[in-house]
Amino acid sequence: MDQEEQQNSQGFQNEKQDQPIIEQATEYPTNKIEISITDAITKDGGLGIKYTVYLIKGSDNLGSFEVLRRYNDFYELRVALMKKWPGCYIPPIPEKLLGSGNDTETVQIRKRLMEIFLNVLTELPYIYYSEDIQQLFLRSTNTEINKIYQQQKQVTSADIIDRFKRAFPNLDVRDSSNSEYMLQISTFQGQLKKSQVHLKQYIEQSQIVAQSRKQIQNEKLNLFFGSLPIYEKVNLTEYVCGKENQLVLSNPQNIEAFTKLLDQLKEVYKKFNSLDNITDLFRYELKNAESIQQTLTYRDQLLIQRANQEQKMREDQAELAKIAAGKQTLTTITNSVFNKAKDQSQLKVEQKISEGQQEIERLSQLYNITTAIIATQEIQKYRKTRINHYHKFLRQVQHQEQQVYECENELLQKLVEECQNLQQQQNVES
Repeated sequence: MDQEEQQNSQGFQNEKQDQPIIEQATEYPTNKIEISITDAITKDGGLGIKYTVYLIKGSDNLGSFEVLRRYNDFYELRVALMKKWPGCYIPPIPEKLLGSGNDTETVQIRKRLMEIFLNVLTELPYIYYSEDIQQLFLRSTNTEINKIYQQQKQVTSADIIDRFKRAFPNLDVRDSSNSEYMLQISTFQGQLKKSQVHLKQYIEQSQIVAQSRKQIQNEKLNLFFGSLPIYEKVNLTEYVCGKENQLVLSNPQNIEAFTKLLDQLKEVYKKFNSLDNITDLFRYELKNAESIQQTLTYRDQLLIQRANQEQKMREDQAELAKIAAGKQTLTTITNSVFNKAKDQSQLKVEQKISEGQQEIERLSQLYNITTAIIATQEIQKYRKTRINHYHKFLRQVQHQEQQVYECENELLQKLVEECQNLQQQQNVES
């Protein structure tokens, strides 16, 4: 690291700003954070308009919390976080829909994915312990949090730099020409692009398989509780001399027990279709890839903003040169109002040039900071999180498949028991 890079890094690490304590802290509470969306409630807003609120419950170092939030609150929270933490990964939420979003399937998908969103934020202490999360989203009694986020002041490059300095005090910031960081980001971008292509294919494949499984499950239910009972009545009744108590599924004494098992199996099939969840996994991973792509896109946009600012400054410098040239031809008009006006114009342009130069320097610094955050923090964290999420997902699939297996096995065991009982009766009678 050369002298300029050392000064840049040290300045990033040592500079402090007077801010509220919650924004200043670099050491965060180590208390276990618990947060979940326990319910989704559809309410009547009047005039035939319905809306859904999500009940969030949890606890952290400040105690327990319980709050109702709408989808738009989640949406505006994420928009606010992206503005304040550009260059940092912000987890995704489900996309906005053209419709109301109050149908059962949409509500359940939102409930599940927005809970993941909140849990991921708990792993980002510099965001979780910010005012946007703690004072507003989790603990404010205001029912229109989305409007508060919309009305927040515009975020400047200086604000972002100060926020990054507090969140990443030991960040190794290097000059933009550093090839190591650039190579890491470039390699990751290539991997991310391939991943997105594959994920779209996986989504299509898993949807087909999930639909096929639903059809098979429906056919299985129809076989056991439609075709087989009819087969017993039509084909087997005459073999038992019309004695229905010697049948299995058509036995009047068994109808209540088998109906109960049928209802249980239907509910399990509806609740635990792990192949649907595999589709959700791929969808969520695609959204995650798009979210981290937003981080990379912001970094690229900084270069465009800086180029635009440089062009604007060149135009201001040209304007200043014209003013100076015009002033030189009017040296004899020393006290005129016109000359004073030109002095004011010159000062105004000079101030614009000075402010423009400062903004260019901030954009350059922000680009270097963002590059360092992505290369040393976000890429590694993204990869680790994706692996952990996949492992957690496999455990969920195993649990769901176990539930389906146990319910199906209970039905099959009941069938076998009834067959054995009937066989014993026949042996006794013979």
